[in-house]
Amino acid sequence: MNLTKFITAKEAARLLLPGATVFIQAANGEPTDLTAAIAEDDQSGHSVHFTAIMLPGVNHTDPASLGVDAKAISFFITPETSRSFKDGKTSFIPLSYSGITRYFSDYDGFDFALIQVSPPDADGNCSLGSSVDFVPLILSKSKTLIAEINEAMPHLPGSPTILLDSINYAVKTDHPLAGFAEPAVNEDQNAIGRLVADLVSDGATIETGIGKLPTMVLKALGSKNDLGVHSGMVSDAMADLISSGVINGTRKNIDTGKVVTGVALGSTRLHKFIRGRDDILFRPASYTHNPDILKQNDTFVAINSVIEIDLFGQINGETIGGKQVGGQGGLADFMKGAKLAKYGRSIVVLPASAAKGTVSKIVPKLDVVTCPRSDVDYVVTEHGVADIRYKNPDDRTASLIDIAAPEFRDELKAAWKTWRSD
Repeated sequence: MNLTKFITAKEAARLLLPGATVFIQAANGEPTDLTAAIAEDDQSGHSVHFTAIMLPGVNHTDPASLGVDAKAISFFITPETSRSFKDGKTSFIPLSYSGITRYFSDYDGFDFALIQVSPPDADGNCSLGSSVDFVPLILSKSKTLIAEINEAMPHLPGSPTILLDSINYAVKTDHPLAGFAEPAVNEDQNAIGRLVADLVSDGATIETGIGKLPTMVLKALGSKNDLGVHSGMVSDAMADLISSGVINGTRKNIDTGKVVTGVALGSTRLHKFIRGRDDILFRPASYTHNPDILKQNDTFVAINSVIEIDLFGQINGETIGGKQVGGQGGLADFMKGAKLAKYGRSIVVLPASAAKGTVSKIVPKLDVVTCPRSDVDYVVTEHGVADIRYKNPDDRTASLIDIAAPEFRDELKAAWKTWRSD
């Protein structure tokens, strides 16, 4: 007997009564037909309390605007949620992915969870496909499950499944998965990629984030051998390295021969590539972002782009000019895992300047710190590599100034001299 009720997206939207607590899956698993139906129906979403982890550049929904007097909890601020954050309708909680896992573990539970799954197989199992992250934990914390069954979501051998009968309400859909286009790059970004590649040894297990600089780093790793992956996401550039055999995971200490990730973010080409592959494991954030798991790969190398670094080596990965423009994501978790690994390396990358060379990205002192100076090993800009491991404040400052944009170096030296004389 099929226990799932198939309904339309509009019918699903009207199940969310005032005061309901609702989790919305994000990343490439965002159920966009459901969120659109809530937004378009003036009888839906009223006074509903949403929780979502919308990613900048990937997800374009503002949950707090889905209904009259709706509120939202978020762990990132995106261009679409910035207005509701400013107006106090979106509550931002600054947690890393491991912290978000703890938050949901301690949370009392949701009235509804809105997720996306693949069509069921012959045994009635729907796959979470290429978007796992927090969903397995949320399933155990939700009273009513509403799922888009999307023809575009692949049924993957390396991803968790749920029984169709465990879904209370299902909406059949067929729409592209959320993703992002491979970014255009410039020569400075190419230079950063080449410099980082020199820091990655054959056989290392790597983690990279999203964006231009991580893409260039991956493209620069084409001459390496036997790399492994344990990361929050896989991308088109990573798929290319898997195809060429550069990434094979044969030297990993755990999950040998497997790519471990939480989501796949990229083009339709990427999603065609991952179909049917049993060497790519999609795992929850409690595994992908757990420093105690990460450190078990002896040569774990975390490679992440950041917004700013100060002369103390502290990292800002979430604000620009004092304005919240992102979140902590997995940055702190992966950097900590690299520091704990036997031969690990924590690498942060950033351009030396921004705004057409008028703003230095290496600054005297940060206002907001995402990651402490103790978790940084190497800093890379287009001007070079600063190895700040085991260095005292004066020496690490000198190393960082050496890779700053030349037009800002005297200013940074003066700022440090002032701080040292106070």
